[in-house]
Amino acid sequence: RRSRDLLSRALARFGGDEVPGAVDLLNTAAWTRGGLVVLPKYLTEDRSQVEADGAPVPSQRLKSGELVVLAEDVPALAARRYTLAKGDPHPAARAVAVDAGAATLDNGVVSLRLDPETGGIAELRLAGLDANLADTANGQSLNQYLYFTGEDPADAKGVEKVRIRVGEPGPLVASLVVEAGAPGCRSLVTEIRLVAGQDTVEIVNTLDKERLVARSYHDKRGKESLNFGFPFAVPGGQVRLDVPFGVVRPDADQIPSACKNWFTVGRWADVSNDAYGVTWVTLDAPLVQVGGLTANLLNSQTNPDVWRKEVGPAQQLYAWAINNHWGTNYRAFQEGPHVFRFLLRPHRAYDPAAATRLAHTAGQPLLPLAARGQQPPAAPALNLPGDALLLTGLKPSDDGKALLLRLWNAAETPAQADMAPQGKEKTNLHLSDISEQPKEKITGP
Repeated sequence: RRSRDLLSRALARFGGDEVPGAVDLLNTAAWTRGGLVVLPKYLTEDRSQVEADGAPVPSQRLKSGELVVLAEDVPALAARRYTLAKGDPHPAARAVAVDAGAATLDNGVVSLRLDPETGGIAELRLAGLDANLADTANGQSLNQYLYFTGEDPADAKGVEKVRIRVGEPGPLVASLVVEAGAPGCRSLVTEIRLVAGQDTVEIVNTLDKERLVARSYHDKRGKESLNFGFPFAVPGGQVRLDVPFGVVRPDADQIPSACKNWFTVGRWADVSNDAYGVTWVTLDAPLVQVGGLTANLLNSQTNPDVWRKEVGPAQQLYAWAINNHWGTNYRAFQEGPHVFRFLLRPHRAYDPAAATRLAHTAGQPLLPLAARGQQPPAAPALNLPGDALLLTGLKPSDDGKALLLRLWNAAETPAQADMAPQGKEKTNLHLSDISEQPKEKITGP
Protein backbone atom coordinates (compact mmCIF):
# COMPACT_ATOMS: atom_id res chain seq x y z
CA ARG A 1 0.00 0.00 0.00
CA ARG A 2 2.80 2.41 0.84
CA SER A 3 4.68 1.69 -2.40
CA ARG A 4 1.52 2.31 -4.44
CA ASP A 5 0.88 5.57 -2.60
CA LEU A 6 4.48 6.68 -3.18
CA LEU A 7 4.23 5.86 -6.89
CA SER A 8 0.89 7.65 -7.19
CA ARG A 9 2.19 10.82 -5.54
CA ALA A 10 5.37 10.77 -7.64
CA LEU A 11 3.33 10.59 -10.84
CA ALA A 12 0.82 13.25 -9.81
CA ARG A 13 3.17 16.00 -11.03
CA PHE A 14 2.99 14.62 -14.58
CA GLY A 15 -0.76 14.81 -15.11
CA GLY A 16 -4.17 15.79 -13.83
CA ASP A 17 -6.76 13.77 -12.02
CA GLU A 18 -6.92 10.01 -12.22
CA VAL A 19 -8.96 8.70 -15.18
CA PRO A 20 -11.41 5.96 -14.09
CA GLY A 21 -11.35 2.73 -16.08
CA ALA A 22 -8.01 3.39 -17.77
CA VAL A 23 -4.35 2.50 -17.34
CA ASP A 24 -1.23 3.94 -18.92
CA LEU A 25 1.49 1.50 -19.86
CA LEU A 26 4.85 3.22 -19.46
CA ASN A 27 7.77 2.15 -21.63
CA THR A 28 11.10 2.94 -19.96
CA ALA A 29 13.10 1.57 -22.91
CA ALA A 30 14.29 3.59 -25.90
CA TRP A 31 12.48 1.55 -28.53
CA THR A 32 8.78 1.08 -29.31
CA ARG A 33 7.68 -2.29 -27.97
CA GLY A 34 4.84 -4.45 -26.67
CA GLY A 35 4.42 -7.75 -24.89
CA LEU A 36 2.46 -9.31 -22.09
CA VAL A 37 1.74 -6.97 -19.18
CA VAL A 38 0.36 -8.02 -15.80
CA LEU A 39 -2.15 -5.52 -14.41
CA PRO A 40 -2.61 -5.78 -10.64
CA LYS A 41 -6.08 -6.36 -9.25
CA TYR A 42 -6.33 -2.89 -7.75
CA LEU A 43 -6.03 -1.32 -11.22
CA THR A 44 -8.56 -3.57 -12.96
CA GLU A 45 -11.19 -4.52 -10.37
CA ASP A 46 -13.94 -6.35 -12.31
CA ARG A 47 -13.05 -4.95 -15.74
CA SER A 48 -11.60 -7.56 -18.11
CA GLN A 49 -12.31 -6.11 -21.56
CA VAL A 50 -9.44 -3.97 -22.85
CA GLU A 51 -9.11 -1.58 -25.80
CA ALA A 52 -6.48 0.83 -27.10
CA ASP A 53 -7.52 3.72 -29.34
CA GLY A 54 -10.85 1.96 -29.87
CA ALA A 55 -9.28 -1.30 -31.05
CA PRO A 56 -9.73 -4.58 -29.11
CA VAL A 57 -6.72 -5.86 -27.15
CA PRO A 58 -6.38 -9.53 -26.08
CA SER A 59 -6.57 -10.05 -22.32
CA GLN A 60 -7.12 -12.80 -19.78
CA ARG A 61 -7.96 -12.94 -16.09
CA LEU A 62 -5.42 -15.11 -14.28
CA LYS A 63 -6.24 -17.42 -11.41
CA SER A 64 -4.44 -14.98 -9.11
CA GLY A 65 -7.01 -12.31 -9.98
CA GLU A 66 -4.53 -10.27 -12.01
CA LEU A 67 -5.36 -9.29 -15.58
CA VAL A 68 -2.82 -9.91 -18.36
CA VAL A 69 -2.88 -7.76 -21.48
CA LEU A 70 -1.03 -8.27 -24.77
CA ALA A 71 0.18 -4.73 -25.47
CA GLU A 72 1.52 -3.42 -28.77
CA ASP A 73 3.31 -0.32 -30.04
CA VAL A 74 3.98 1.42 -26.72
CA PRO A 75 6.18 4.42 -27.67
CA ALA A 76 9.77 4.66 -26.48
CA LEU A 77 10.28 6.57 -23.21
CA ALA A 78 6.55 7.35 -23.25
CA ALA A 79 3.21 5.70 -22.53
CA ARG A 80 0.08 4.36 -24.23
CA ARG A 81 -3.39 4.45 -22.71
CA TYR A 82 -5.60 1.39 -22.44
CA THR A 83 -9.25 1.50 -21.42
CA LEU A 84 -10.94 -1.20 -19.38
CA ALA A 85 -14.62 -2.14 -19.33
CA LYS A 86 -16.83 -4.89 -17.98
CA GLY A 87 -17.38 -7.79 -20.32
CA ASP A 88 -15.66 -10.85 -21.69
CA PRO A 89 -11.97 -10.43 -22.64
CA HIS A 90 -11.09 -10.09 -26.31
CA PRO A 91 -9.50 -13.38 -27.46
CA ALA A 92 -6.05 -13.82 -28.96
CA ALA A 93 -5.84 -14.55 -32.69
CA ARG A 94 -4.71 -18.09 -31.91
CA ALA A 95 -5.15 -19.75 -28.54
CA VAL A 96 -2.35 -21.50 -26.69
CA ALA A 97 -3.02 -25.24 -26.45
CA VAL A 98 -2.28 -26.95 -23.13
CA ASP A 99 -2.61 -30.65 -22.26
CA ALA A 100 -1.76 -31.85 -18.74
CA GLY A 101 -2.01 -35.55 -19.68
CA ALA A 102 0.54 -35.22 -22.47
CA ALA A 103 2.36 -32.46 -20.54
CA THR A 104 2.49 -30.24 -23.63
CA LEU A 105 2.17 -26.56 -24.54
CA ASP A 106 1.89 -25.21 -28.09
CA ASN A 107 1.19 -21.70 -29.38
CA GLY A 108 1.98 -22.31 -33.02
CA VAL A 109 5.38 -20.64 -32.75
CA VAL A 110 6.99 -22.65 -29.95
CA SER A 111 5.98 -26.04 -28.57
CA LEU A 112 7.27 -28.06 -25.64
CA ARG A 113 6.76 -31.29 -23.74
CA LEU A 114 7.66 -32.00 -20.11
CA ASP A 115 9.40 -35.11 -18.80
CA PRO A 116 7.09 -36.78 -16.25
CA GLU A 117 10.11 -38.05 -14.27
CA THR A 118 12.24 -34.88 -13.98
CA GLY A 119 9.55 -32.23 -14.46
CA GLY A 120 11.90 -30.52 -16.93
CA ILE A 121 11.42 -29.77 -20.61
CA ALA A 122 12.15 -32.89 -22.67
CA GLU A 123 11.17 -31.32 -26.01
CA LEU A 124 11.59 -27.72 -27.13
CA ARG A 125 10.74 -26.95 -30.75
CA LEU A 126 10.51 -23.89 -32.98
CA ALA A 127 7.95 -23.95 -35.78
CA GLY A 128 9.56 -24.74 -39.12
CA LEU A 129 12.74 -26.14 -37.56
CA ASP A 130 13.11 -29.92 -37.51
CA ALA A 131 15.08 -30.16 -34.28
CA ASN A 132 14.49 -30.83 -30.60
CA LEU A 133 16.58 -28.22 -28.78
CA ALA A 134 16.59 -30.14 -25.48
CA ASP A 135 19.39 -32.67 -24.91
CA THR A 136 17.73 -35.64 -23.19
CA ALA A 137 20.77 -37.92 -23.07
CA ASN A 138 21.10 -39.79 -19.76
CA GLY A 139 17.67 -38.63 -18.64
CA GLN A 140 18.48 -34.92 -18.82
CA SER A 141 15.94 -32.14 -19.45
CA LEU A 142 15.80 -28.34 -19.51
CA ASN A 143 15.26 -26.62 -16.15
CA GLN A 144 16.16 -29.87 -14.37
CA TYR A 145 16.61 -29.50 -10.62
CA LEU A 146 19.98 -30.80 -9.36
CA TYR A 147 21.11 -30.74 -5.70
CA PHE A 148 24.09 -32.25 -3.92
CA THR A 149 26.10 -31.90 -0.73
CA GLY A 150 29.86 -32.27 -0.56
CA GLU A 151 32.17 -31.90 -3.54
CA ASP A 152 31.16 -34.65 -5.98
CA PRO A 153 28.62 -33.58 -8.66
CA ALA A 154 27.99 -37.26 -9.36
CA ASP A 155 25.99 -37.21 -6.11
CA ALA A 156 23.53 -34.67 -7.55
CA LYS A 157 19.91 -35.68 -7.04
CA GLY A 158 16.82 -34.55 -8.91
CA VAL A 159 13.18 -34.33 -7.98
CA GLU A 160 10.78 -37.12 -7.06
CA LYS A 161 7.02 -37.65 -7.00
CA VAL A 162 6.42 -35.28 -9.91
CA ARG A 163 2.86 -34.04 -10.43
CA ILE A 164 1.91 -32.04 -13.52
CA ARG A 165 -1.31 -30.04 -13.85
CA VAL A 166 -2.72 -27.17 -15.88
CA GLY A 167 -2.01 -23.76 -14.39
CA GLU A 168 -3.51 -21.10 -16.66
CA PRO A 169 -5.90 -22.61 -19.27
CA GLY A 170 -5.49 -19.96 -22.01
CA PRO A 171 -6.45 -18.74 -24.52
CA LEU A 172 -3.96 -15.84 -24.21
CA VAL A 173 -1.71 -17.42 -21.57
CA ALA A 174 -1.48 -21.12 -20.82
CA SER A 175 0.82 -22.89 -18.40
CA LEU A 176 1.76 -26.19 -16.87
CA VAL A 177 2.52 -26.40 -13.14
CA VAL A 178 4.98 -28.98 -11.85
CA GLU A 179 4.92 -29.88 -8.15
CA ALA A 180 7.63 -32.19 -6.87
CA GLY A 181 9.62 -33.28 -3.89
CA ALA A 182 13.09 -31.75 -4.08
CA PRO A 183 16.11 -32.65 -1.92
CA GLY A 184 17.26 -29.67 0.12
CA CYS A 185 13.81 -28.04 -0.10
CA ARG A 186 10.49 -28.33 1.67
CA SER A 187 8.75 -27.83 -1.67
CA LEU A 188 9.39 -26.97 -5.31
CA VAL A 189 6.73 -25.57 -7.67
CA THR A 190 7.57 -24.72 -11.28
CA GLU A 191 5.26 -22.91 -13.69
CA ILE A 192 6.11 -23.06 -17.41
CA ARG A 193 4.01 -20.85 -19.66
CA LEU A 194 3.52 -19.70 -23.23
CA VAL A 195 1.83 -16.56 -24.54
CA ALA A 196 -0.19 -16.52 -27.75
CA GLY A 197 1.94 -15.58 -30.73
CA GLN A 198 5.13 -15.12 -28.71
CA ASP A 199 8.39 -17.03 -29.29
CA THR A 200 9.57 -17.23 -25.68
CA VAL A 201 9.06 -19.83 -22.94
CA GLU A 202 8.72 -18.42 -19.41
CA ILE A 203 9.85 -20.52 -16.42
CA VAL A 204 9.20 -19.62 -12.78
CA ASN A 205 10.74 -21.88 -10.10
CA THR A 206 9.42 -21.23 -6.58
CA LEU A 207 11.15 -23.21 -3.87
CA ASP A 208 10.99 -23.28 -0.09
CA LYS A 209 14.59 -23.93 0.91
CA GLU A 210 15.25 -26.15 3.89
CA ARG A 211 18.16 -25.27 6.13
CA LEU A 212 21.17 -27.57 5.86
CA VAL A 213 22.14 -28.30 9.46
CA ALA A 214 25.83 -29.10 9.97
CA ARG A 215 28.29 -29.26 12.86
CA SER A 216 30.81 -27.40 10.71
CA TYR A 217 30.15 -25.51 7.51
CA HIS A 218 33.82 -25.86 6.58
CA ASP A 219 33.39 -29.62 6.49
CA LYS A 220 32.31 -31.30 3.23
CA ARG A 221 29.09 -32.43 4.87
CA GLY A 222 28.20 -28.78 5.49
CA LYS A 223 28.52 -27.76 1.82
CA GLU A 224 25.58 -27.71 -0.59
CA SER A 225 24.94 -26.77 -4.21
CA LEU A 226 21.50 -26.16 -5.76
CA ASN A 227 21.36 -25.94 -9.56
CA PHE A 228 19.00 -25.80 -12.53
CA GLY A 229 20.38 -27.57 -15.60
CA PHE A 230 19.82 -26.47 -19.20
CA PRO A 231 21.47 -29.00 -21.56
CA PHE A 232 20.76 -27.76 -25.09
CA ALA A 233 20.89 -29.91 -28.21
CA VAL A 234 22.64 -27.55 -30.61
CA PRO A 235 25.31 -29.57 -32.47
CA GLY A 236 28.52 -27.58 -32.75
CA GLY A 237 26.93 -24.75 -30.80
CA GLN A 238 29.02 -21.89 -29.39
CA VAL A 239 28.26 -20.65 -25.87
CA ARG A 240 28.21 -16.86 -25.49
CA LEU A 241 27.77 -15.05 -22.18
CA ASP A 242 26.42 -11.52 -21.69
CA VAL A 243 28.67 -9.27 -19.59
CA PRO A 244 28.50 -5.47 -19.11
CA PHE A 245 28.79 -3.91 -22.59
CA GLY A 246 30.13 -7.06 -24.18
CA VAL A 247 29.78 -10.76 -24.96
CA VAL A 248 32.27 -13.44 -23.87
CA ARG A 249 33.00 -16.87 -25.35
CA PRO A 250 34.42 -19.25 -22.73
CA ASP A 251 38.10 -19.98 -23.40
CA ALA A 252 38.33 -17.81 -26.55
CA ASP A 253 37.77 -14.44 -24.86
CA GLN A 254 39.44 -15.15 -21.50
CA ILE A 255 42.96 -14.48 -20.30
CA PRO A 256 44.77 -17.72 -19.36
CA SER A 257 44.26 -17.39 -15.60
CA ALA A 258 40.55 -16.48 -15.73
CA CYS A 259 38.09 -18.67 -13.82
CA LYS A 260 36.47 -21.40 -15.92
CA ASN A 261 34.73 -23.35 -13.16
CA TRP A 262 31.92 -20.80 -13.09
CA PHE A 263 30.99 -17.55 -14.84
CA THR A 264 28.93 -14.49 -14.05
CA VAL A 265 26.45 -13.24 -16.64
CA GLY A 266 24.65 -9.92 -16.75
CA ARG A 267 21.35 -11.06 -18.18
CA TRP A 268 21.63 -13.79 -20.81
CA ALA A 269 23.57 -16.58 -22.42
CA ASP A 270 23.20 -18.09 -25.88
CA VAL A 271 24.04 -21.42 -27.48
CA SER A 272 24.05 -21.27 -31.30
CA ASN A 273 25.51 -22.92 -34.37
CA ASP A 274 25.40 -21.46 -37.87
CA ALA A 275 21.74 -22.43 -38.40
CA TYR A 276 19.91 -22.13 -35.08
CA GLY A 277 20.18 -21.88 -31.32
CA VAL A 278 18.59 -20.87 -28.03
CA THR A 279 18.85 -17.66 -26.01
CA TRP A 280 18.64 -18.26 -22.24
CA VAL A 281 17.76 -15.37 -19.94
CA THR A 282 18.41 -15.60 -16.20
CA LEU A 283 16.69 -12.99 -14.07
CA ASP A 284 17.65 -14.12 -10.56
CA ALA A 285 20.70 -16.41 -10.76
CA PRO A 286 23.79 -14.74 -12.27
CA LEU A 287 26.27 -17.54 -11.58
CA VAL A 288 26.53 -20.02 -14.46
CA GLN A 289 28.50 -23.21 -15.05
CA VAL A 290 29.25 -24.24 -18.62
CA GLY A 291 29.52 -27.85 -19.76
CA GLY A 292 28.88 -29.49 -16.38
CA LEU A 293 28.60 -29.03 -12.62
CA THR A 294 32.14 -27.72 -12.26
CA ALA A 295 31.72 -25.19 -9.41
CA ASN A 296 32.62 -27.76 -6.78
CA LEU A 297 35.75 -26.29 -5.16
CA LEU A 298 35.17 -26.05 -1.42
CA ASN A 299 36.43 -23.33 0.93
CA SER A 300 39.47 -21.26 -0.07
CA GLN A 301 41.60 -22.63 -2.92
CA THR A 302 45.28 -21.69 -2.96
CA ASN A 303 46.53 -24.46 -5.25
CA PRO A 304 46.25 -23.33 -8.91
CA ASP A 305 46.37 -26.93 -10.13
CA VAL A 306 42.84 -27.70 -8.88
CA TRP A 307 41.20 -25.11 -11.11
CA ARG A 308 39.66 -25.99 -14.46
CA LYS A 309 42.06 -25.24 -17.32
CA GLU A 310 39.59 -25.08 -20.23
CA VAL A 311 35.89 -25.39 -20.92
CA GLY A 312 36.12 -26.99 -24.35
CA PRO A 313 33.16 -27.53 -26.68
CA ALA A 314 29.92 -27.42 -24.68
CA GLN A 315 26.23 -26.69 -25.08
CA GLN A 316 25.13 -27.16 -21.46
CA LEU A 317 24.38 -24.34 -19.02
CA TYR A 318 23.78 -24.75 -15.29
CA ALA A 319 22.36 -21.98 -13.14
CA TRP A 320 24.21 -22.12 -9.81
CA ALA A 321 21.26 -20.83 -7.83
CA ILE A 322 22.28 -21.44 -4.20
CA ASN A 323 25.56 -22.56 -2.63
CA ASN A 324 27.75 -22.15 0.46
CA HIS A 325 31.01 -23.44 -1.00
CA TRP A 326 33.22 -20.51 0.01
CA GLY A 327 34.58 -19.79 3.46
CA THR A 328 32.95 -16.48 4.41
CA ASN A 329 32.14 -14.26 7.37
CA TYR A 330 28.38 -14.41 6.87
CA ARG A 331 25.77 -17.07 7.56
CA ALA A 332 26.60 -20.35 5.82
CA PHE A 333 23.05 -21.61 5.35
CA GLN A 334 20.00 -20.34 3.51
CA GLU A 335 16.33 -21.16 4.01
CA GLY A 336 12.86 -19.96 3.14
CA PRO A 337 11.12 -19.04 -0.11
CA HIS A 338 13.09 -18.18 -3.25
CA VAL A 339 12.08 -17.54 -6.86
CA PHE A 340 14.30 -18.26 -9.87
CA ARG A 341 13.00 -17.15 -13.29
CA PHE A 342 14.32 -18.09 -16.72
CA LEU A 343 13.34 -17.44 -20.34
CA LEU A 344 14.06 -19.65 -23.35
CA ARG A 345 13.86 -18.29 -26.90
CA PRO A 346 14.58 -20.71 -29.76
CA HIS A 347 15.81 -18.84 -32.82
CA ARG A 348 17.45 -19.14 -36.22
CA ALA A 349 20.61 -17.03 -36.64
CA TYR A 350 22.44 -15.78 -33.54
CA ASP A 351 21.70 -12.10 -32.91
CA PRO A 352 23.29 -10.46 -29.85
CA ALA A 353 21.11 -7.35 -30.20
CA ALA A 354 17.92 -9.43 -30.18
CA ALA A 355 19.17 -11.36 -27.14
CA THR A 356 19.97 -8.14 -25.31
CA ARG A 357 16.57 -6.63 -26.07
CA LEU A 358 14.81 -9.77 -24.90
CA ALA A 359 16.70 -9.69 -21.60
CA HIS A 360 16.19 -5.95 -21.11
CA THR A 361 12.47 -6.36 -21.79
CA ALA A 362 12.21 -9.16 -19.21
CA GLY A 363 14.08 -7.19 -16.55
CA GLN A 364 12.52 -3.84 -17.44
CA PRO A 365 8.89 -4.67 -18.32
CA LEU A 366 6.18 -2.23 -19.34
CA LEU A 367 4.97 -0.48 -16.19
CA PRO A 368 1.19 -0.27 -15.60
CA LEU A 369 0.02 2.93 -13.92
CA ALA A 370 -3.35 4.42 -13.09
CA ALA A 371 -4.13 6.77 -16.00
CA ARG A 372 -3.90 10.50 -15.25
CA GLY A 373 -4.76 13.63 -17.20
CA GLN A 374 -4.75 13.84 -20.96
CA GLN A 375 -4.03 11.02 -23.40
CA PRO A 376 -0.25 10.37 -23.62
CA PRO A 377 1.34 11.59 -26.88
CA ALA A 378 1.55 8.92 -29.58
CA ALA A 379 5.02 9.90 -30.74
CA PRO A 380 8.03 8.52 -28.80
CA ALA A 381 10.04 10.97 -26.73
CA LEU A 382 13.19 9.51 -28.27
CA ASN A 383 13.35 6.55 -30.62
CA LEU A 384 16.50 4.70 -31.60
CA PRO A 385 15.96 3.15 -35.04
CA GLY A 386 16.99 -0.39 -35.80
CA ASP A 387 17.57 -3.22 -33.36
CA ALA A 388 21.16 -2.65 -32.31
CA LEU A 389 21.29 0.61 -30.34
CA LEU A 390 20.24 0.59 -26.69
CA LEU A 391 19.89 3.46 -24.27
CA THR A 392 21.63 2.26 -21.09
CA GLY A 393 21.65 5.57 -19.19
CA LEU A 394 19.49 8.70 -19.12
CA LYS A 395 19.84 11.42 -16.46
CA PRO A 396 19.88 15.19 -16.00
CA SER A 397 23.39 16.62 -15.88
CA ASP A 398 24.55 17.71 -12.45
CA ASP A 399 24.32 21.38 -13.46
CA GLY A 400 20.76 20.90 -14.71
CA LYS A 401 21.50 22.31 -18.16
CA ALA A 402 21.37 19.10 -20.21
CA LEU A 403 20.26 15.49 -20.46
CA LEU A 404 22.98 12.87 -20.54
CA LEU A 405 22.40 9.78 -22.67
CA ARG A 406 24.60 6.69 -22.75
CA LEU A 407 24.24 4.56 -25.87
CA TRP A 408 25.45 1.04 -26.49
CA ASN A 409 25.58 -0.83 -29.78
CA ALA A 410 24.69 -4.42 -28.88
CA ALA A 411 25.32 -5.78 -32.38
CA GLU A 412 28.58 -6.83 -34.01
CA THR A 413 28.46 -4.23 -36.81
CA PRO A 414 28.46 -0.40 -36.65
CA ALA A 415 25.15 1.42 -36.15
CA GLN A 416 24.02 5.03 -36.15
CA ALA A 417 20.93 7.04 -35.21
CA ASP A 418 19.52 10.53 -35.54
CA MET A 419 19.39 11.63 -31.92
CA ALA A 420 17.07 14.66 -32.23
CA PRO A 421 14.33 14.21 -29.60
CA GLN A 422 10.75 14.30 -30.84
CA GLY A 423 9.54 17.86 -31.50
CA LYS A 424 12.92 19.37 -30.60
CA GLU A 425 14.78 19.67 -33.88
CA LYS A 426 16.90 22.56 -32.54
CA THR A 427 18.38 20.50 -29.73
CA ASN A 428 22.14 20.94 -29.36
CA LEU A 429 23.94 17.62 -29.24
CA HIS A 430 27.49 17.10 -27.94
CA LEU A 431 29.76 14.24 -27.08
CA SER A 432 30.63 14.20 -23.38
CA ASP A 433 32.52 12.25 -20.74
CA ILE A 434 32.39 11.75 -16.97
CA SER A 435 32.88 15.51 -16.50
CA GLU A 436 29.33 15.93 -17.94
CA GLN A 437 30.55 18.95 -19.94
CA PRO A 438 29.79 19.48 -23.66
CA LYS A 439 32.69 18.39 -25.84
CA GLU A 440 32.64 17.89 -29.63
CA LYS A 441 29.40 19.09 -31.21
CA ILE A 442 27.35 16.54 -33.17
CA THR A 443 25.79 17.94 -36.35
CA GLY A 444 24.59 14.72 -38.00
CA PRO A 445 23.70 11.16 -36.97
